[in-house]
Amino acid sequence: RACQLLDKILASVGLSREKDVYICNTLKCRPPDNRDPLPTEKEACRPFLDAQLEILKPRLIILCGRVALTSFLTHEKSISKIRGQWFDGPYGSKMMPIFHPSYLLRNQSKAVGSPKWLMWQDIQEIKRAYDELE
Repeated sequence: RACQLLDKILASVGLSREKDVYICNTLKCRPPDNRDPLPTEKEACRPFLDAQLEILKPRLIILCGRVALTSFLTHEKSISKIRGQWFDGPYGSKMMPIFHPSYLLRNQSKAVGSPKWLMWQDIQEIKRAYDELE
């Protein structure tokens, strides 16, 4: 369901996985019981993630959720405090943390200030930055 929601979010601004977006995970396997990955697990998978980034050299990187955020940025702040902000990433890229789609599925409100409302602000900013690259 989270993947389907992500597709809808992308489509809402005219982006699609097929032609505009490459999606990869920070971990290459799922930890048991869908728990957060241990630092050693992240470390073991990092060379594969780094190889993907080196090949692709993305100009924009969207960090979906806390696990992705903590894999790239060492902030003490929660994702709710820094989502929607641009940070410098590898290979001259810009990175933006956003809420994970599964979090949005658990928070259905679309009221101003709600996670879904904030995601709408974030995806519009991502699309603006994407269009500037074209």
